[in-house]
Amino acid sequence: MDKRVKHQTETRIAAERLFDAGFGVSYIATNLSISRYTIRDWQTSYRQGRLLGLGAMSGNNRYSHTLKVAAVEKFLAGKAKADVLAEFGITSRAVLNNWVAAYRADGVLGLVDKPKGRKPRGKDPSSQSLEERIYHLEMENAVLKKFHALMDEQKALNKKRGQ
Repeated sequence: MDKRVKHQTETRIAAERLFDAGFGVSYIATNLSISRYTIRDWQTSYRQGRLLGLGAMSGNNRYSHTLKVAAVEKFLAGKAKADVLAEFGITSRAVLNNWVAAYRADGVLGLVDKPKGRKPRGKDPSSQSLEERIYHLEMENAVLKKFHALMDEQKALNKKRGQ
């Protein structure tokens, strides 16, 4: 499936030439009549060598815990976000923003990868404590007693109806 491209390759080449010439995001955005935010994203791609799609592919990249911590700490130390993205090869500003938020909320532990998928349910009896196991068995016993009492009542009603 092809990735949707909103801007022509010629426009991207023009932006790359202006980046090479040393112009900033605001000037390029005005000159090409494109949003500053788009040009800012292109600048990140340009610094990573993938503005024209010739460099490394972006997508679902997995980053190590140490890379995340190093990138966030460099950003919090005052380095520009665009420089951090280029230095560590991070494909999106949103990724770095999420890491910074997690770091600010939970520290280094906020950047640890979370397990994917559903949490396993505690169906294994060996994983339950003795008190949990006794509680579940007592509940099961109470339900079975009620079930048998209802069945006995049903049998008694059927006998009355049959006579």
